[in-house]
Amino acid sequence: MSDAKFETLLTLYRAADFGQGRGATLAVSNDSIREALTTCLSDVREYAVGLDADSDEFAIGATVKVAFEDPRTGLGVLACNLSEILQPTRYRLKEPKDYFLIDSKFAKNDGEIPGDVQKYRQVLRLIELLKQSAAFLDSDEGVLVFVHGGKFELPIEYRVENMRALDEAAIERLLSFVGDDAHVEKKLGILEGATRALLENWPKEQRFTHLLSNLPQLAERASDGYKLFIADFSYDKVRDATEAAKVEYAGKIHKAFSDIQTQILGIPVATIVVASQMKDAKDIGYEFWVNTAVLVGCWVFAILVTFVLWNQTHTLAVLDAEIERQKELIKKQYKDIASQFVGVFKFLRRRLCLQRWALRAVGFVLFVGLILAHVIYFKLTVPAQAWLPNGTHTATSNVTDKPPVSAVPARGSSAASAQEGAHSQAAQQRSTSLPSGASGAK
Repeated sequence: MSDAKFETLLTLYRAADFGQGRGATLAVSNDSIREALTTCLSDVREYAVGLDADSDEFAIGATVKVAFEDPRTGLGVLACNLSEILQPTRYRLKEPKDYFLIDSKFAKNDGEIPGDVQKYRQVLRLIELLKQSAAFLDSDEGVLVFVHGGKFELPIEYRVENMRALDEAAIERLLSFVGDDAHVEKKLGILEGATRALLENWPKEQRFTHLLSNLPQLAERASDGYKLFIADFSYDKVRDATEAAKVEYAGKIHKAFSDIQTQILGIPVATIVVASQMKDAKDIGYEFWVNTAVLVGCWVFAILVTFVLWNQTHTLAVLDAEIERQKELIKKQYKDIASQFVGVFKFLRRRLCLQRWALRAVGFVLFVGLILAHVIYFKLTVPAQAWLPNGTHTATSNVTDKPPVSAVPARGSSAASAQEGAHSQAAQQRSTSLPSGASGAK
């Protein structure tokens, strides 16, 4: 809002009909104009308003000739046009507190803003942005000084003509580029580097005007510089995150197998137990029931281990889906550098595949061990052989092949026959030797 004293001046400025220069014809059409004129004439040093005629009273409806000069600097600025505003260095850096442009009848706080004033304000926003990226601004000389990479000066020299071709969209791009996020300091450094690169080959006095005419190029350079920074920043960030995920998921994959190592080691132990604990059982007795109990234990063990293997297989499937999700997430968020992390996911895929085959191998060994347990059981446990599909046929064949009981001599009969044969042989020998003895007796 304008100062009350400058508002008094604005009442006269707006009512005055300016001719050449700052002389004007003023129609005292109402009390507010007459009071404002009286107030300004009462303090010439403050308001710098003068009359051609020596009159202290002005009737409403009268017309007087007024000369307007520059009021006190702290009060505001009266200028014929915007070019006159831009003559002092300080107003090329900052808009005056209050001012009035005679050619467009525009005061600073008016609602309808001329095009040149709009561009002027945009240039001031650009200067404020460059001030943030510079080391300092010399307000007296109107020079921005950059120091990174060596001293570099940018004098703020421009005219209304330089602003008329201003690309306001490019200024908005630069303002939104810097923004207020966590990387604002880095962005300001990038903007400084882009400004130097664009202007360093130009003479000092032409640098700012060249900048105004090439704002789209400046915005493009700044954007490209930030993309390079983000790519480098993202690479380090994603690399660290990916390496951490690699270690984490590799540990989880390894854990899927290590968690069941005890059960896996139990498979050969169970096989040894089966081989050592089963006894030769010819009939249903103690050995038969021991063998059967061992076989049932093998089945219980096999079922439990199968459940564990099934659970670990599902765990690996969940890890596979999570790894795929992480891969797609990196490809979506960091598509420019995602290809550099393909090796990490290939490594995890290989680990998953290896663990799956390891679980399958354990399942195969478990199956073979269970089959061997059955083979040993049926070899040693004769009564159980009848449970096999060909058990009845085998037993029948064994009974049929045996000789009839009547055809087999009894143990007692055999002994008697042997004894009788021995007596008969002895008698025959005696009868053979008797004739010679008998003939001698005769």
